[in-house]
Amino acid sequence: MADCELCGAARPTLCPVKVRDESVILAYPKGTWRGINEECLDRCHEANVNRVPIKAKKCDLCGTRNVPLFQVIVQIPIFQEPYHRDSNKAICESCFEACEDTIKRRATEKEESPHH
Repeated sequence: MADCELCGAARPTLCPVKVRDESVILAYPKGTWRGINEECLDRCHEANVNRVPIKAKKCDLCGTRNVPLFQVIVQIPIFQEPYHRDSNKAICESCFEACEDTIKRRATEKEESPHH
């Protein structure tokens, strides 16, 4: 089990998204992997289409500061009715591109996988 980087929900498998984390760019110049569940990945795709600006200090995926950030509304699981709450997350353009790459990669994997 692993936790989603955006909502914190534990899932057996997550979608790997390769982002450029400025805090470790010297050690990992090609980027680092973040795990996002499919629901949050779909919400990132919707937010990328709509592009609603948000005032935040840094990107919630890569930690980049002083770049345009956009709002992604994710559902955080809680242990009482209604069992989730909406939360605003800030995502930068490069992380949106990384999410779109992951969506494309998953689509090609699903097409190539044998069906039983």
